[in-house]
Amino acid sequence: MPHYFFDIHDGEGVFTDEVGMDLPDMDTAIREARRALADMVRDALRDQDGAKVLICIRDGADGPVMLSVSLTTDRPNGG
Repeated sequence: MPHYFFDIHDGEGVFTDEVGMDLPDMDTAIREARRALADMVRDALRDQDGAKVLICIRDGADGPVMLSVSLTTDRPNGG
């Protein structure tokens, strides 16, 4: 079974995954990264006005694959 690593890039820096996880294929790894991104954005919404989060999936064969989400809050004039 392939072994995938999920490196996280956010406003605090880059966190390189040294452990990774065994998953059946890249499509499953992408679904896992999407779930993780959703959780991270949900947490970021509580803590700050804007967030940019990126996960880079590494596997040595099919990767890397980059998934990114960015979120900004724009307050209209006077808001």
